[in-house]
Amino acid sequence: MLCVKGMIQAVIFDLDDTLYDYKTLDQEANRAVQDFVCESLGIDEMKYKDAYMRGRRETKEQLGSVGASHNRMLYFQKTLEHLNHKPLSLSLQMYETYWGTFLTKMKLYPGAREVLNKLHERGIQVGICTDLTAHIQHRKLKALGLTDDVDCLVTSEEAGREKPAPEIFTMCLDKLNMKPEVVCFVGDNYRRDIEGAVAAGMHAVWFCPDGEETACRDDVKGYEVVTDYSQLGKLLHV
Repeated sequence: MLCVKGMIQAVIFDLDDTLYDYKTLDQEANRAVQDFVCESLGIDEMKYKDAYMRGRRETKEQLGSVGASHNRMLYFQKTLEHLNHKPLSLSLQMYETYWGTFLTKMKLYPGAREVLNKLHERGIQVGICTDLTAHIQHRKLKALGLTDDVDCLVTSEEAGREKPAPEIFTMCLDKLNMKPEVVCFVGDNYRRDIEGAVAAGMHAVWFCPDGEETACRDDVKGYEVVTDYSQLGKLLHV
Protein backbone atom coordinates (compact mmCIF):
# COMPACT_ATOMS: atom_id res chain seq x y z
CA MET A 1 0.00 0.00 0.00
CA LEU A 2 1.45 3.34 -1.06
CA CYS A 3 0.10 5.72 1.53
CA VAL A 4 1.60 4.84 4.89
CA LYS A 5 -0.18 6.35 7.87
CA GLY A 6 1.46 9.57 8.99
CA MET A 7 3.42 10.10 5.78
CA ILE A 8 0.93 11.91 3.55
CA GLN A 9 0.57 15.60 4.41
CA ALA A 10 -1.58 16.71 1.47
CA VAL A 11 -3.97 15.14 -1.01
CA ILE A 12 -4.48 16.86 -4.35
CA PHE A 13 -7.61 15.97 -6.29
CA ASP A 14 -8.41 16.40 -9.93
CA LEU A 15 -11.91 17.90 -10.16
CA ASP A 16 -13.86 16.69 -13.19
CA ASP A 17 -14.83 13.00 -13.09
CA THR A 18 -12.83 12.60 -9.87
CA LEU A 19 -14.94 14.43 -7.28
CA TYR A 20 -18.16 14.27 -9.29
CA ASP A 21 -19.61 12.75 -12.49
CA TYR A 22 -18.61 15.23 -15.20
CA LYS A 23 -19.48 13.08 -18.22
CA THR A 24 -23.15 12.69 -17.35
CA LEU A 25 -23.63 16.39 -16.61
CA ASP A 26 -21.80 17.41 -19.78
CA GLN A 27 -24.16 15.25 -21.83
CA GLU A 28 -27.24 16.72 -20.14
CA ALA A 29 -26.01 20.30 -20.53
CA ASN A 30 -25.04 19.83 -24.17
CA ARG A 31 -28.45 18.35 -24.88
CA ALA A 32 -30.14 21.38 -23.30
CA VAL A 33 -28.11 23.71 -25.54
CA GLN A 34 -28.84 21.61 -28.60
CA ASP A 35 -32.59 21.70 -27.95
CA PHE A 36 -32.47 25.46 -27.39
CA VAL A 37 -30.59 26.18 -30.63
CA CYS A 38 -32.57 23.76 -32.78
CA GLU A 39 -35.82 25.32 -31.62
CA SER A 40 -34.53 28.89 -31.94
CA LEU A 41 -33.11 28.44 -35.44
CA GLY A 42 -35.50 25.80 -36.74
CA ILE A 43 -32.74 23.32 -37.59
CA ASP A 44 -32.39 19.58 -37.03
CA GLU A 45 -30.11 17.88 -34.51
CA MET A 46 -27.60 16.59 -37.05
CA LYS A 47 -26.99 20.06 -38.47
CA TYR A 48 -26.41 21.44 -34.99
CA LYS A 49 -24.14 18.58 -33.93
CA ASP A 50 -21.99 18.92 -37.03
CA ALA A 51 -21.55 22.67 -36.47
CA TYR A 52 -20.81 22.19 -32.77
CA MET A 53 -18.19 19.48 -33.33
CA ARG A 54 -16.49 21.61 -35.98
CA GLY A 55 -16.43 24.60 -33.64
CA ARG A 56 -15.10 22.56 -30.74
CA ARG A 57 -12.42 20.93 -32.88
CA GLU A 58 -11.28 24.24 -34.36
CA THR A 59 -11.01 25.83 -30.91
CA LYS A 60 -8.77 23.04 -29.63
CA GLU A 61 -6.63 23.04 -32.78
CA GLN A 62 -6.15 26.81 -32.66
CA LEU A 63 -5.38 27.08 -28.95
CA GLY A 64 -3.58 23.82 -28.21
CA SER A 65 -3.06 22.50 -24.70
CA VAL A 66 -4.19 25.50 -22.62
CA GLY A 67 -7.13 26.15 -20.33
CA ALA A 68 -8.98 28.36 -22.82
CA SER A 69 -9.24 25.44 -25.25
CA HIS A 70 -12.12 24.19 -23.05
CA ASN A 71 -14.08 27.46 -23.12
CA ARG A 72 -17.70 26.72 -24.07
CA MET A 73 -18.28 30.31 -25.16
CA LEU A 74 -15.73 29.83 -27.91
CA TYR A 75 -17.32 26.52 -28.91
CA PHE A 76 -20.76 28.10 -29.12
CA GLN A 77 -19.56 31.21 -30.96
CA LYS A 78 -17.91 29.05 -33.61
CA THR A 79 -20.97 26.78 -33.75
CA LEU A 80 -23.11 29.75 -34.78
CA GLU A 81 -20.50 30.83 -37.32
CA HIS A 82 -20.67 27.39 -38.94
CA LEU A 83 -24.45 27.65 -38.97
CA ASN A 84 -24.06 30.94 -40.89
CA HIS A 85 -25.77 32.75 -38.05
CA LYS A 86 -24.61 35.94 -36.34
CA PRO A 87 -22.16 34.67 -33.67
CA LEU A 88 -23.34 37.01 -30.90
CA SER A 89 -27.05 36.42 -31.33
CA LEU A 90 -27.36 33.28 -29.20
CA SER A 91 -23.87 32.45 -27.90
CA LEU A 92 -24.36 33.99 -24.45
CA GLN A 93 -27.71 32.24 -24.02
CA MET A 94 -26.12 28.97 -25.12
CA TYR A 95 -23.34 29.46 -22.57
CA GLU A 96 -25.78 30.25 -19.77
CA THR A 97 -28.01 27.33 -20.74
CA TYR A 98 -25.07 24.94 -20.60
CA TRP A 99 -23.70 26.05 -17.25
CA GLY A 100 -27.12 26.69 -15.76
CA THR A 101 -28.04 23.08 -16.45
CA PHE A 102 -24.66 21.78 -15.36
CA LEU A 103 -24.12 23.64 -12.10
CA THR A 104 -27.60 23.12 -10.67
CA LYS A 105 -27.27 19.33 -10.93
CA MET A 106 -23.77 18.87 -9.51
CA LYS A 107 -23.20 16.55 -6.56
CA LEU A 108 -20.17 14.86 -5.08
CA TYR A 109 -19.51 11.19 -5.65
CA PRO A 110 -20.79 9.04 -2.77
CA GLY A 111 -18.33 9.04 0.10
CA ALA A 112 -16.30 12.01 -1.12
CA ARG A 113 -17.57 14.36 1.59
CA GLU A 114 -16.72 11.84 4.32
CA VAL A 115 -13.17 11.42 3.02
CA LEU A 116 -12.66 15.19 2.82
CA ASN A 117 -13.94 15.64 6.37
CA LYS A 118 -11.57 12.99 7.68
CA LEU A 119 -8.63 14.55 5.84
CA HIS A 120 -9.40 17.85 7.55
CA GLU A 121 -9.67 16.12 10.94
CA ARG A 122 -6.19 14.64 10.45
CA GLY A 123 -4.71 17.99 9.45
CA ILE A 124 -4.06 16.82 5.91
CA GLN A 125 -4.27 19.66 3.39
CA VAL A 126 -6.51 19.41 0.33
CA GLY A 127 -5.64 20.75 -3.10
CA ILE A 128 -7.38 20.87 -6.46
CA CYS A 129 -5.38 20.57 -9.68
CA THR A 130 -7.54 20.79 -12.76
CA ASP A 131 -7.52 21.61 -16.43
CA LEU A 132 -9.93 24.30 -17.73
CA THR A 133 -10.40 27.95 -16.80
CA ALA A 134 -10.28 29.32 -13.27
CA HIS A 135 -13.64 31.11 -13.35
CA ILE A 136 -15.77 28.08 -14.13
CA GLN A 137 -13.80 25.79 -11.83
CA HIS A 138 -14.44 28.22 -8.98
CA ARG A 139 -18.14 28.06 -9.81
CA LYS A 140 -18.07 24.26 -9.83
CA LEU A 141 -16.34 24.11 -6.45
CA LYS A 142 -18.94 26.48 -5.01
CA ALA A 143 -21.78 24.39 -6.46
CA LEU A 144 -20.27 21.29 -4.85
CA GLY A 145 -19.96 23.03 -1.49
CA LEU A 146 -16.16 22.79 -1.49
CA THR A 147 -15.04 26.39 -1.16
CA ASP A 148 -14.04 25.93 2.48
CA ASP A 149 -12.35 22.58 1.84
CA VAL A 150 -9.65 23.66 -0.59
CA ASP A 151 -6.25 24.81 0.66
CA CYS A 152 -4.86 25.41 -2.83
CA LEU A 153 -6.23 25.52 -6.37
CA VAL A 154 -4.28 25.34 -9.61
CA THR A 155 -5.96 25.42 -13.00
CA SER A 156 -4.35 24.91 -16.39
CA GLU A 157 -5.32 28.50 -17.19
CA GLU A 158 -3.16 29.74 -14.31
CA ALA A 159 -0.29 27.34 -15.01
CA GLY A 160 -0.30 28.02 -18.74
CA ARG A 161 -0.04 24.30 -19.38
CA GLU A 162 -2.36 21.32 -19.04
CA LYS A 163 -1.67 18.06 -17.28
CA PRO A 164 0.53 16.07 -17.55
CA ALA A 165 2.93 19.01 -18.04
CA PRO A 166 5.27 19.23 -15.02
CA GLU A 167 4.61 22.94 -14.51
CA ILE A 168 1.07 22.45 -13.25
CA PHE A 169 2.15 19.86 -10.66
CA THR A 170 5.12 21.98 -9.55
CA MET A 171 2.79 24.94 -9.02
CA CYS A 172 0.63 22.81 -6.71
CA LEU A 173 3.64 21.76 -4.65
CA ASP A 174 4.89 25.34 -4.45
CA LYS A 175 1.52 26.59 -3.21
CA LEU A 176 1.37 23.86 -0.58
CA ASN A 177 5.06 24.37 0.27
CA MET A 178 5.55 20.62 0.30
CA LYS A 179 7.87 18.07 -1.23
CA PRO A 180 6.28 15.60 -3.65
CA GLU A 181 6.98 12.54 -1.50
CA VAL A 182 4.49 13.69 1.14
CA VAL A 183 1.72 14.45 -1.37
CA CYS A 184 -0.82 12.08 -2.90
CA PHE A 185 -2.58 12.92 -6.17
CA VAL A 186 -6.02 11.47 -6.95
CA GLY A 187 -7.35 11.60 -10.50
CA ASP A 188 -9.43 9.73 -13.06
CA ASN A 189 -7.28 10.21 -16.17
CA TYR A 190 -4.34 7.85 -16.42
CA ARG A 191 -2.16 9.86 -18.78
CA ARG A 192 -2.91 13.33 -17.47
CA ASP A 193 -3.28 12.65 -13.75
CA ILE A 194 -1.40 9.48 -12.90
CA GLU A 195 1.56 9.66 -15.25
CA GLY A 196 1.91 13.38 -14.53
CA ALA A 197 1.81 13.00 -10.75
CA VAL A 198 4.19 10.04 -10.71
CA ALA A 199 6.63 11.91 -12.95
CA ALA A 200 6.48 14.81 -10.48
CA GLY A 201 7.48 12.45 -7.65
CA MET A 202 4.08 12.25 -5.95
CA HIS A 203 2.15 9.23 -4.84
CA ALA A 204 -0.82 8.71 -7.11
CA VAL A 205 -4.23 7.08 -6.89
CA TRP A 206 -6.13 6.31 -10.06
CA PHE A 207 -9.85 6.80 -9.42
CA CYS A 208 -11.81 4.47 -11.72
CA PRO A 209 -15.49 4.31 -10.75
CA ASP A 210 -16.32 2.48 -13.98
CA GLY A 211 -13.60 -0.14 -13.53
CA GLU A 212 -11.90 0.84 -16.80
CA GLU A 213 -8.34 0.82 -15.43
CA THR A 214 -7.42 -2.58 -16.89
CA ALA A 215 -7.54 -1.14 -20.40
CA CYS A 216 -4.87 1.46 -19.65
CA ARG A 217 -2.34 -0.03 -17.28
CA ASP A 218 1.31 -0.15 -18.34
CA ASP A 219 4.63 -0.44 -16.53
CA VAL A 220 4.45 2.87 -14.66
CA LYS A 221 4.95 2.26 -10.94
CA GLY A 222 4.03 4.31 -7.92
CA TYR A 223 0.26 4.37 -8.04
CA GLU A 224 -2.77 2.54 -6.68
CA VAL A 225 -6.25 2.03 -8.14
CA VAL A 226 -9.58 2.58 -6.37
CA THR A 227 -13.14 2.38 -7.67
CA ASP A 228 -14.92 4.37 -4.94
CA TYR A 229 -14.29 6.71 -2.03
CA SER A 230 -14.61 3.99 0.56
CA GLN A 231 -11.53 2.35 -0.95
CA LEU A 232 -9.75 5.69 -1.14
CA GLY A 233 -10.41 6.39 2.53
CA LYS A 234 -8.93 3.03 3.51
CA LEU A 235 -5.91 3.60 1.29
CA LEU A 236 -5.30 7.00 2.88
CA HIS A 237 -5.97 5.61 6.40
CA VAL A 238 -8.74 8.12 7.10
